[in-house]
Amino acid sequence: MAKVETFCESPRFRGTCYRAANWRHLGRTGGFARQPGPTPRWRHHGQPKEVYVYELQPDARARLSQPADEPDWLSPPKLSPPPSCELRSLYDFLGDVPEFRSAHGKRYPLQTVLAAAVSARMAGYRGVTAFGQFAKLLSQEQLASLDCFYSPSRQCYTPPSTTTFHRILADLPPDTLQEALSAWCEHLSAEPEPLPQPAAASVPTVLAPVPAVAMDGKDIRGASKQTEQGRRMMVAAVQQGSGQVLGQVETESKSNEIPAVRRLARSLRLAGKVVTMDALHAQHRTARCLLKECAADYLVTAVKDNQPTILDELKDRDFSDGPHVETLEKSHGRIERRRYSVKDLSDKQWDGYAHLHGRQMAVRVERERTLVKSGKRSFEVSYALTSLSPERVTPRQLAALIRGHWEIENRLHYVRDFTYDEDRCRAYVRGLPQNLAGLTNAAVSLIRCRTRFPYLPVANRHFAARTDEALELILTPPQQR
Repeated sequence: MAKVETFCESPRFRGTCYRAANWRHLGRTGGFARQPGPTPRWRHHGQPKEVYVYELQPDARARLSQPADEPDWLSPPKLSPPPSCELRSLYDFLGDVPEFRSAHGKRYPLQTVLAAAVSARMAGYRGVTAFGQFAKLLSQEQLASLDCFYSPSRQCYTPPSTTTFHRILADLPPDTLQEALSAWCEHLSAEPEPLPQPAAASVPTVLAPVPAVAMDGKDIRGASKQTEQGRRMMVAAVQQGSGQVLGQVETESKSNEIPAVRRLARSLRLAGKVVTMDALHAQHRTARCLLKECAADYLVTAVKDNQPTILDELKDRDFSDGPHVETLEKSHGRIERRRYSVKDLSDKQWDGYAHLHGRQMAVRVERERTLVKSGKRSFEVSYALTSLSPERVTPRQLAALIRGHWEIENRLHYVRDFTYDEDRCRAYVRGLPQNLAGLTNAAVSLIRCRTRFPYLPVANRHFAARTDEALELILTPPQQR
């Protein structure tokens, strides 16, 4: 950092302390403020502020005038964004879903029904009955923008009915919808940066954040109760940090989420990323799939009794001689202290020890939890394995990856259960549960990546009152709003 800046509101303050401390006065702002909302709008409030800067280094002006702010080893080159002519909206990607209906009696394009369902999900509507009610509330201009059917007898645009939503979402092959949504997610998100390489000895090592994807399964309880074959479980992939849902698949009948994770990983672009998983996926076939087929790394956030040999070997090992990092968090009425101790297992002397294909390091996680009101304390220890080497990731980054894996529970599974009431939904016919979950994932990703709402219920109430903005997010490309 070469300079710092501050603002001083005038005429209430004159900035005397800043001037006395050798801060430089650059001028005044224009007196505009950004209004909240997904569309950038600026309002002139007529209260400009004085801008002051302070040079932290003698050559600050020369450093800031350089063409590159950071050396090549610190910031890997990023791919340039696609040209404006190649930018596509979610509505365009929904048009890539193959048509499965016959031409007889077809009034509404497939992308029209899917776009209306996504916009209804953004407004907080649940289920196909609510989708039909939402479509009836749209104005003629909104129905025309979605390319709805124009009735010559009524001389107006007609919205899709509840029966239309139910029939299409039940018969639509879920894989085709998920393929279009995954392609849209790749188009919406930035290209993943490669994991940084170790710097020269004479230059301080500063590693960039590691791109990570969390994978886990969720049982759709309402649909499972109505299905005779067994559970209806969906395995999803969520990008850590942004909370964007990259894709999902349904587990096969009489199977579990272990092979579904490998099937989902093969369908996504995971090269250069780290996939975080729970204890169930500490499997050799899953590790080989991620390392060899997907060119990605893995991090098993917990090793439990499903791998007893690995767990016993990790318990017998001393982690005190390796690097460690400690964290402290206070939230939800409790104080949690965590200590992450890292053990390098890349040397040949550890061959066959805690054997999981491609593992490079092990992490011992000690959690001490104290309830603020009662003062009750609890202590637990868990172990993690990763294919990342010590040269590519620091202990603090490992701690952030392990902690960030819970985003898929907090930012997706919890949202689908409580915000969209998925577990109480009794829809179970054919592909209806998976398609409804895919539309929910699309709405969640759209809200999080193109708006700035702190919580999804706030966004749902906003778009329920402003359906124009919800349709605008669906119909316009990401960088042309």
